[in-house]
Amino acid sequence: AVVSTQSTGVDDHFLFVSGDRNLIAAGMERDWPEGRGIFHNKEKSFLVWVNEEDQTRIISMQKGGDVREVFSRLARGIEAVRVSVNAASGKDFMLHEKYGYIHSCPTNLGTGMRASVHIDLPGWTSHGIDKLKARCEDLALQPRGTR
Repeated sequence: AVVSTQSTGVDDHFLFVSGDRNLIAAGMERDWPEGRGIFHNKEKSFLVWVNEEDQTRIISMQKGGDVREVFSRLARGIEAVRVSVNAASGKDFMLHEKYGYIHSCPTNLGTGMRASVHIDLPGWTSHGIDKLKARCEDLALQPRGTR
């Protein structure tokens, strides 16, 4: 399946919310859906982002605390994408001997892995997204997938 609208993607926690100054400065934030797409399974627990921030982002997620299942799905999915891309193009993921896997965002160099947790913060969000963003900045955190 393909995500059809930006609001659907944000509501499902698939997309970033526009306005991130770092993405804008790097030229990585364009209007939806120009030159990009998100493909996911029926359960919306495995996704492949194409041309959003990184050239390809592979995501495994689910509600609950079964980290082993999430990671196992991710490992199988990464291999399936690698094999598919290699079969179609003869190319593989870019791996630098010193820096690891190459991404458009330097914070993702190396393994390219990042773990995220989505939680509801009704006490903060009821005061508005700007106050939540300011508090996250104070704590060196990033609010993601918020509306």
